[in-house]
Amino acid sequence: MFERTSAVIRDGSKLSFEYVPEKIVHREGQMKQLEMLFRPMVTEGRACSAFLSGGVGTGKTVTAKRFCEDAIRHCARSGKPIGYLYVNCRIRNTEHSVLLQMVRYYDPGYSERGFSAEEMLRAFRAHTENSARPMILILDEVDVLLKGGSRNLIYQITRMNEELRKASVSPILISQTSVAELLDEASMSTFRRANSVRFDRYTQEELRTIITLRSEEALVHGSLGESEISLLAEIAMQYGDARFAIELIERSATVAEAGEAGKITADDIRTANAMIYSDVSENKLKDLDHNRRLALLAIARAIKGNAYITIAAAEKTYAVVCEEYNEVARKHTQFWTYVQDMERMGLLSTTVKSEIDRGRTTYISIPNIPPKELAKKLEYILETPFSTDQDEF
Repeated sequence: MFERTSAVIRDGSKLSFEYVPEKIVHREGQMKQLEMLFRPMVTEGRACSAFLSGGVGTGKTVTAKRFCEDAIRHCARSGKPIGYLYVNCRIRNTEHSVLLQMVRYYDPGYSERGFSAEEMLRAFRAHTENSARPMILILDEVDVLLKGGSRNLIYQITRMNEELRKASVSPILISQTSVAELLDEASMSTFRRANSVRFDRYTQEELRTIITLRSEEALVHGSLGESEISLLAEIAMQYGDARFAIELIERSATVAEAGEAGKITADDIRTANAMIYSDVSENKLKDLDHNRRLALLAIARAIKGNAYITIAAAEKTYAVVCEEYNEVARKHTQFWTYVQDMERMGLLSTTVKSEIDRGRTTYISIPNIPPKELAKKLEYILETPFSTDQDEF
């Protein structure tokens, strides 16, 4: 058991989402922007900031990490050490847990109980000052934290530099969408428009390059042919998502390991795509709170065999679904907010059409999963007792 040598995967760690390649391709422009924005920190130790935005899998996180690691090397060579801390706010989704990770960067044994947010901020500020070096603080998926009501934390971080004399804290906020409306005016002044770095979806050719380079690092030489690379890029292009592309490589390689060909075939890729297709949907559904699941179930049921439905038709079904699950149906404005949130997550899409008899009408579609299958998944999750533990807003 487990003794068989891999015929396809040479180094699986290179397919991890945590892996940061030495060179980031097709994000050279964003790296240059970060270099420009953080030059005052590197040369003078001054606090800087940046806001990185773009869809899932567009390279925001890996670019930020690569930039920080490159900056650390550069500063070490010039005798001006800096530090950096990465916090995923979807995992650390409360003010307390974010602050705890910040303090534990300096003090790994810091207790998670018995300290207020103010005390943890003071501890982090004191440690940072004692380190006498600039610190880059990456807050990834910061919109999750802000929607939970932690605006004050961002404000405190941006204002911390007013009390630091021998050190500085330079935040990098990462989010799929703009968080301008979630920040207070004082915090937003730190993240001016000029500090924004935008990440667009990858093109098919860019994804092909990423797949090629990552495969060279992770797979046995000759186990992935050119036509299979093209197929991987074509499938991943549906999302413009490098994370999806990398996971598709890994799943395809795993499927190929169980076969006899000793390499990744087109059928292996198709099988892997079907596996990920299901997993992606389930993971996203588990991120939804109870009300959004009800709204999405209503949309899935209403669409049936249609390509699109109007938002009015969706709301009618939503009222029926809420009654079925003994919930009060939210008003139009809140339902529209749910639709917008789920569109940002890639669970559905909307389009506005001008019609002679109706004026401008919003239509909803579910492009990435059969509505019938989506409804089944949602019904299962909604009927599982432990599935409603997410915060609702």
